[in-house]
Amino acid sequence: MISEATQRSINVALQIQDFDRAGVIAETALAGGESHAMIYSLAAFRRQQAGDTRGAVELYLRAAELAPDDPNILAAAGDALRYTGQLQQAVALFDRALAGDPMMIGAWYGRALALDASGAIEDAKRSYRRVAELAPSSAAGFAGLASMQAVLGEVADAHDNAERAQALAPNDSATIMALARCEITSGRHDKSAERLSQLVDRPGVAPMDVVLALGLLGDSLDRMGEFDNAFDTYTRANERFAEIHAGPNAPPVARRLVEAIDEAVSELDPAALSRPVAHVPKEASNHIFLLGYPRSGTTLTEQILATAPGVVTLEESPTLAAGAKYLSADGIIALAEISDEEAARLRADYWARVAAADVHASDHTFVDMDPFKGPALPLIARLFPNAKVIVVRRDPRDVVWSCFRHNFVYSQVAYEFTSLARAARHYSATMRLIQRCIETLPLTSHTLHYEDLVGDFDQATRDLCAFAGLPWSPALRDFGTTARARSVKTASAPQVRGLLFDGSGRWRNYADKLQPVFPMLRRWVRSASPGQRSTVEEKAGSCS
Repeated sequence: MISEATQRSINVALQIQDFDRAGVIAETALAGGESHAMIYSLAAFRRQQAGDTRGAVELYLRAAELAPDDPNILAAAGDALRYTGQLQQAVALFDRALAGDPMMIGAWYGRALALDASGAIEDAKRSYRRVAELAPSSAAGFAGLASMQAVLGEVADAHDNAERAQALAPNDSATIMALARCEITSGRHDKSAERLSQLVDRPGVAPMDVVLALGLLGDSLDRMGEFDNAFDTYTRANERFAEIHAGPNAPPVARRLVEAIDEAVSELDPAALSRPVAHVPKEASNHIFLLGYPRSGTTLTEQILATAPGVVTLEESPTLAAGAKYLSADGIIALAEISDEEAARLRADYWARVAAADVHASDHTFVDMDPFKGPALPLIARLFPNAKVIVVRRDPRDVVWSCFRHNFVYSQVAYEFTSLARAARHYSATMRLIQRCIETLPLTSHTLHYEDLVGDFDQATRDLCAFAGLPWSPALRDFGTTARARSVKTASAPQVRGLLFDGSGRWRNYADKLQPVFPMLRRWVRSASPGQRSTVEEKAGSCS
């Protein structure tokens, strides 16, 4: 309910466009026990303007509950979720808004930005194109479309749309970054570096636009061979990212959780997780978890497996969300004691989430690809004793460097990539936990080394298929066609759409910068790839 007095006061404030005053009135009304979608929405907007995005999300979601068919509220809630990195949920709200108003430009643009940030390039391109169709006098749709086309290598179309955006809004940040992406794709790195340098130093540029521009500038400098300048630029991007989201000295929440799970697993009787489970509806006939660490090659491996007949996959989806409470120190203890009924409930929820993602796993090989699911291995061992686990490993120096230099959507894990030291510590903690789980828990596993995959594709994929229970054929070499026909939703999308891309050894250009974290990575370097062991050991001095 909303009182007449509150309604009148808000109306007056809105008529004179005093949105802050309207928000204050709304917050006062909420504190007084009033409840209405409009006042939750206005209070949320005020929180958002004050920088309290997480507080705004809670209020917007409450507004959406009270007005589930209001496109404006749904789109505003979607934007708030997008700012906090909850991209799948954001897209779902934008879709609901567009179901009510298919011509809503703001919802199409918010949807495009969320898909863009999640790495769903083809889907983002379609949404940006819709923005351009609905608002041909605005640069936003053309700039976003050009950026996606540049990433996909559609150079001529990207240039055309970037030039259209430039004609409409030459000083807009999105336009400038679209032009820079086109220049990077065309190899004109000096031109893109000049353009981006001017943007990042310009007053009034939105903080996240500065972060994105610094990342692109770092890429330009890297490709020009200016490695010291590139490193400094990536560092600036990470520092700004940290300031925006959690401050420069936020505690390592993600790493501490991994360490707590690791310690709990070390004290666990593995037999406690070794129990049979009953079949549940929609279950796959062959179930595979594909995990490891971001930038390790999990997306490439997924596309290869998806090329085999009878395989369906799902990328980075919270399929185990119902069991998240068991992924903590106390949760691992409770996990060992859950009833068969609780296990059946969690298994059913898992397969329902897979089906809700429009993946039909029954009678197929289903691959649940998520590099972040390593800490969930105890839960996987208890709920899915018949599942296979593929762990993708890559030289940790390449992994840590790639995580450091890449623009990720904010999460507690992504925050750990804002410095090399934090990234190395989180990586090492995660690898320790994965190794302990593989060695002690009732799991059937196979380790695939990225360096072996790019070095001897046929042999590595023969071994992979033998473990996965899939037939091998030369057609697996054509994984790029599979990727181009699908909506790849990770940062590796551009690489896996082409020929086999060997990204190994790129850390060497920054060896002096990585030197301080080598001691943390030494254990994992030496076991990075059996085929490269002698080479790694020869370089042991560089990790001391």
